[in-house]
Amino acid sequence: MSDRIVIEAIPGIPFIAEGDDIGLIIVEAARQNRFDFNDGDVLCIASKAVSTAEGRQLSLEDIEVSEVAKSIHEQIPRKDPRAIQVILDQTGQPDGSRIDLDTNYIAGWLPSGMRLTSSGVDKLSANEVILLPEDSDKSARAIGKTLLDQTGVRVAVIVTDSDGRVDKTGSTQLAIGLYGVPALRVNESKDSSGKISVAEETICDLLAGSAALIMGQRGTNKPAVVIRGYQYGFDENSSINDALSRKPQ
Repeated sequence: MSDRIVIEAIPGIPFIAEGDDIGLIIVEAARQNRFDFNDGDVLCIASKAVSTAEGRQLSLEDIEVSEVAKSIHEQIPRKDPRAIQVILDQTGQPDGSRIDLDTNYIAGWLPSGMRLTSSGVDKLSANEVILLPEDSDKSARAIGKTLLDQTGVRVAVIVTDSDGRVDKTGSTQLAIGLYGVPALRVNESKDSSGKISVAEETICDLLAGSAALIMGQRGTNKPAVVIRGYQYGFDENSSINDALSRKPQ
């Protein structure tokens, strides 16, 4: 268990454009600003930066709105019905059976097993949205491998995304893709009778939420944040799937 962690943004990250190699951009920004990586650092990177580089923007102009999307729009009129259709599409179930609705709130269960506000779909402009990375574990691994190749330092990577809760105002930040850092932290305790209890924490989300203190929301241009001091065993095969209670469809 770590007694102290340090969280800091990597300075000088430019605005990401489609086709950019985020790993190389992070390495170059770190070099120019004399920011050194250490073995065991945990790099948290905003999903929208990854999605932008991977070309996950989607125009709404040619979206055909289904009757299901129109019905949902009647319940949540603030949402563009075309965006609602995209939210539906991301669940893989056009009948809306994997959509959760409440007052002014919509969330979707993705085929990966994750449940995210608006299925992880964000509005960029009146006629454009951006989707999550196609495979956030794969994206995290690619960034981590680039850092290792370029710096010789082994850094874990978490792709993070903002998410809202139906019972609270505002948003928090959680993990949607991992490389190197385990998804769960397992704690054991023994009571006075000697009985051992095991408790699991979704440590990837705790780290992602900690990074959000510095990263902020889109527009702050702090898409890459490093957490230092968290002690863990590096796992080449870590995956966000390890944290999910529902397995991929």
